[in-house]
Amino acid sequence: MKILNILLILLLSACALNANYADSIDQLNDFDLCFPESGRISILKINEKIAIQKAIIKEKAKRNLTCDGYSNFVSGEENLKSINQEEMDRKLGKCRLGISKPCRYD
Repeated sequence: MKILNILLILLLSACALNANYADSIDQLNDFDLCFPESGRISILKINEKIAIQKAIIKEKAKRNLTCDGYSNFVSGEENLKSINQEEMDRKLGKCRLGISKPCRYD
């Protein structure tokens, strides 16, 4: 019985955390609005993600936020693709040309 109660409390807590996330969008800083996938949104179901994305779009419009100040940040996915491509090029022995330097095989 105690285990059932504990599971029930955990389940209700998890639901409450997700519900509060949509309500707290106006309290997010600009960086989190520009990169919402870095927060708790990544663990939500698709319907919840859509609702939160809509709220984020509205909040960005309200703040007149364009995220141009963060253009030098690369997303984790893009960074991982770049690392994977470099590793594949290294394994395949692709030539890397340097400025006025001969071909390098890392």
